[in-house]
Amino acid sequence: MLQPIPTDPQPTGDPVDARAQRQPPAASPPVLEDAWRAGRKLSEARRQRGWTVDEVADRIRVRKEFLEALEDMNVKLLPGKAYALAFLRSYARELGIEEKAIVDQFQDECALTRDDAPAPAMRTPTSKPRQRPPWAAAAALVLIAAGFVGWRALDSQLRAESEQQIASTSEAGTLGVTPASTAAAPRRVVEIRAVAESWLEARGPDGTVFLSRNLRAGDVYRPDPSPGWTLHARDGGAFELYVNGVSAGLLGTAGMPVLGRQIDEIQPLTQASNTPPRS
Repeated sequence: MLQPIPTDPQPTGDPVDARAQRQPPAASPPVLEDAWRAGRKLSEARRQRGWTVDEVADRIRVRKEFLEALEDMNVKLLPGKAYALAFLRSYARELGIEEKAIVDQFQDECALTRDDAPAPAMRTPTSKPRQRPPWAAAAALVLIAAGFVGWRALDSQLRAESEQQIASTSEAGTLGVTPASTAAAPRRVVEIRAVAESWLEARGPDGTVFLSRNLRAGDVYRPDPSPGWTLHARDGGAFELYVNGVSAGLLGTAGMPVLGRQIDEIQPLTQASNTPPRS
């Protein structure tokens, strides 16, 4: 009689568990010193992972210059507080750093405005507005009258000084002398011409960003030359400056970033060469 051939026993265990055992172990968290600043923690964690800034930028879809600004803790190159904190959380999550701790440290070290300011006190319905004293209206009228009298006196003084200045100007014109104050100052025009493709940013006196993008070779940007305007660039050698059509040299050293160069201090090379050196 033929005997049945025994078959191999079926493997026991959950196949999902078997696949999980074949998964590579999760990467260990980076080793960071508590005394390090937030930016150094980010850069050291990235180096321990063996990643470049370009690789992380592709992974979390954040521009490379913003990640470099986070590592350098240069908030002037970041697009604003909300975006900066969002980028920082994504960066920390990708590096395996505890998000809340690095965000709190970054805000403290960069003096970013926190959102935990106490809410203004609200008046309860049972409270009554404070009554004004009866003499308040009379005091206000006295102050208004005193201000009007002072304004009239100041106006008379300014008119007298203006008439005296006009008379002196007329006399100088009769003698053939042109006062220096009447000479119209030439209009100052500053141009930034890209000699190679690179990123450029222009900020107003209050920090408002008016330009922040890559310029291609041949592009020309004319910022406001008023005091307080600043220029920032990834490569100072990628941009050449002109003042009223006269070259003022490169924005900075080739291959080096430029942070906060004052536009109103840019001078043409001919004028800069004629200016005696400061002692």
